[in-house]
Amino acid sequence: MTSFKEQKLYNNWVKAWNEDIDILDEITARDCRVHQARTDGESSLDTQGPEALKGIIQDACAFFNDVEMKVEVGPVIDEPYLSARWKFTGIYNGKMPGAKARSGEAVAFNGMDIFLVENGRFKEYWVSSDGIDLMKQLQMME
Repeated sequence: MTSFKEQKLYNNWVKAWNEDIDILDEITARDCRVHQARTDGESSLDTQGPEALKGIIQDACAFFNDVEMKVEVGPVIDEPYLSARWKFTGIYNGKMPGAKARSGEAVAFNGMDIFLVENGRFKEYWVSSDGIDLMKQLQMME
């Protein structure tokens, strides 16, 4: 069961994806660390704080229009951790290197977030998403 405080915190995370990325300045610790497997060879630990979380959203949204992030399960609280399962949907804009999908193709994939919450802010973030499903939709692999 979630408390109102944690529910609101995660709702603000979803809001950052869907309409107001700058809300991350209010809900993210300045030294928040991101733990994310990246396909570009970069380290997810190179940037910290709100800018790290903003970077995840900006990177993910760079290749899609009409992005929407919806919560499918959760958030689930096991203090000090907060987790949820989500669904990302968007319309491919044709700009991803190596993708053969046509611009205008709808895509959808799922993932899970785990946040360490400290003093009412995100302190650490782990994300796991079905990138293989996304790559298949974008015709980057069979």
